[in-house]
Amino acid sequence: MKKIILSISLLLLTFVANAQKSRYLVDEYGNPKHYEVQQKFGKCNIFLVVDSGTKQVTPFEYLTNFPLGNIVLLKGAKSIEIESRIQKDSLAFYRYSIIENDSIVLKKDAIPTKIKYKWGSGSILPNYVAANLGVFNAVNKKIEVQIYRIDLKSHVTSVIIYNKPIFAPKSLSFKLLGENSVRSINNNASLAVNESVKGIRVSMENTDFNMLYSIMVENIDAHSSAMLEPEWKVIKSTNTIIGDIDVKDFTTPGKYRVSVYPKTRTYSFWKDNTLARNFFFTIEKPKESFFTSKDLLKGGAIGCIFGIILVLILNSRKKREARILAQKSQEKEIAKLQLDSVRSQLNPHFLFNALAGIQTLMNKNEIDNANRYLTKFARLTRNVLDHKELISLTSEKTLLDDYLQMEQLRFGFQYQITASPDLDVENIEIPAMLLQPFVENAVKHGIAAKGGDGKIEIDFTKKETDVILSVKDNGGGFDTAKDYAGLGLALTKNRISLFNSIYKETPFLLDMKADANGTLIRITINQWL
Repeated sequence: MKKIILSISLLLLTFVANAQKSRYLVDEYGNPKHYEVQQKFGKCNIFLVVDSGTKQVTPFEYLTNFPLGNIVLLKGAKSIEIESRIQKDSLAFYRYSIIENDSIVLKKDAIPTKIKYKWGSGSILPNYVAANLGVFNAVNKKIEVQIYRIDLKSHVTSVIIYNKPIFAPKSLSFKLLGENSVRSINNNASLAVNESVKGIRVSMENTDFNMLYSIMVENIDAHSSAMLEPEWKVIKSTNTIIGDIDVKDFTTPGKYRVSVYPKTRTYSFWKDNTLARNFFFTIEKPKESFFTSKDLLKGGAIGCIFGIILVLILNSRKKREARILAQKSQEKEIAKLQLDSVRSQLNPHFLFNALAGIQTLMNKNEIDNANRYLTKFARLTRNVLDHKELISLTSEKTLLDDYLQMEQLRFGFQYQITASPDLDVENIEIPAMLLQPFVENAVKHGIAAKGGDGKIEIDFTKKETDVILSVKDNGGGFDTAKDYAGLGLALTKNRISLFNSIYKETPFLLDMKADANGTLIRITINQWL
């Protein structure tokens, strides 16, 4: 008797187990299928088990206007079971809600407490449990699952399980949106697009799954299309929803087709358009006109801009004329400084020494040499007294040659004047007598006492667009920071300062270096070429 009872019990258990297993849709091994259905960026996992009578499961329907959730489409399901796999010690930190048909709250911020399965420490999910969130009747239902951690309440993982028929849109209507008006348009209407047209408003009967419906705008003549997922707005008073098509999607002339349809993975618009509803219209070619109101506004704006520019130009010209007057005033001051420089250079001591040198030659009966140096002295005096502000590099070299040859008569030193081959010495001009005070200083305070061992090197070079003038001697050097009684150097420094106030875009830089082995003077005229 006991054996009979035991056998009957085993048969009952086997029957119950098989019946339990047959309740669910199973895989090839006979195990219930668990669909992981949360969105890929979801913070919590959600698993779905459906009954064995379910005809179709589409577990992933991502929509751009439903960024934090996922949609599961079912067909023929009677019941569903929802699970979440959570660490055993973290169950108290989770909350979930179940909403049926957007209105019936089956669960509200519930804590998952019903444990369906536990994984051991050596399994693939150590210390995890399968929390059963509930078994629900799914016949003709829309069920939304929401789950989150209480420390991440803003990151709610949502899944909508939709087990209803999907229909083509109903009661479609279309309206043209103007700047201050809205008017209905009929199928196959011809429309003119101008600057006042803002778009087309699509209206249809409200559904419980509006976000599933998309719009395709196709230019049939141009063979181009745009797929749109509008943000449908519900109008409760008329139980309708509206979505707008921007004018930029139908500006090109031609015949258009607007299709409103449910966008799902199981429904292809291109292969099966039975659920699409179409609307046709034609965009007319714009009539040729010389000017539109927008063109006139642009023209007026451009005219105002040019007027402002003209005023600015006139003001700039007045300021430039004022600068020219100021520049002329500065040039007069420069001329005065030049005359003062000439007076300092042609002081009585200089004249006496020059004439004494000529007299010595005449006393030695060297009439030719005396005449030659007298000629150079006369030319030097004439060049010094010339009022030209700018002279060529060739003229500057000639002036320095005359001066150095006269001083060479007295002191017997050697000198050399060189110019870089890439300098156009005939046409490049510099301020007159710019180097003469430095050369005079090199003779008197540098190499006068060295006699035939004294040497002066003068060099004209260029570096890109800069002109570089240098004077080098092998004298005993001098303190470049000290002010000397002679007027030559002081006046030259003042001249350079004035040049910089006039030629602001081509500044003059003066560099003086001296030591026991000699002195190097370098003047750089920036961007002079």
